Amino acid sequence: MKKALHFVSFLMIATLLFSCSKKDDGGAPGNNNGDATWKFGAYTYSKGTSAQDSQNSDGKTITSVVVSTTGDGGGYGAYSGSALTMTFYSNLGEGQYTIAPTEVVVANPGTRFINIDCTIGTAVNTGSLLYTAAGNTGVTANVTKDDKGKFHITVSNAVTLKKKVAVGGGITGAQDTYQLTANNVF
Repeated sequence: MKKALHFVSFLMIATLLFSCSKKDDGGAPGNNNGDATWKFGAYTYSKGTSAQDSQNSDGKTITSVVVSTTGDGGGYGAYSGSALTMTFYSNLGEGQYTIAPTEVVVANPGTRFINIDCTIGTAVNTGSLLYTAAGNTGVTANVTKDDKGKFHITVSNAVTLKKKVAVGGGITGAQDTYQLTANNVF
């Protein structure tokens, strides 16, 4: 239970610190900011900033990859702006990771599970919503590492994310679940 609490605390702190970051860690040669995109429901977002952080404990490395939009965040009204957080045990290496809730990732440090959280409404001050993986999804994410040591994550098949937390009243009319795909997020 204590490990789970530390993991969740790390995840929340990483999301808060990095979702508003202006830092761009770059990526693989030839990549530019437009290469990292994610689609949440009908809205497509492009990376404006990103950060990656890893914490080592008992021979295991927990890594969070956080990307967020900048500027008007796509100009989608209340849905403008998004931050995507992907957390996994990176000591398990590159390959396919099954998308799962935080609790499953924490309880299985030797298994390739990855948690995905997506916040929408980050570019406006009318409210935002945090969505997270809805149960054991069976959907996988492909994790690779570039020559600079940065992780890149792609979710080719849509995964269902469910509403978890509303901030500032949330977004009126937002659905309880949305489909998410991601391309070359780093």
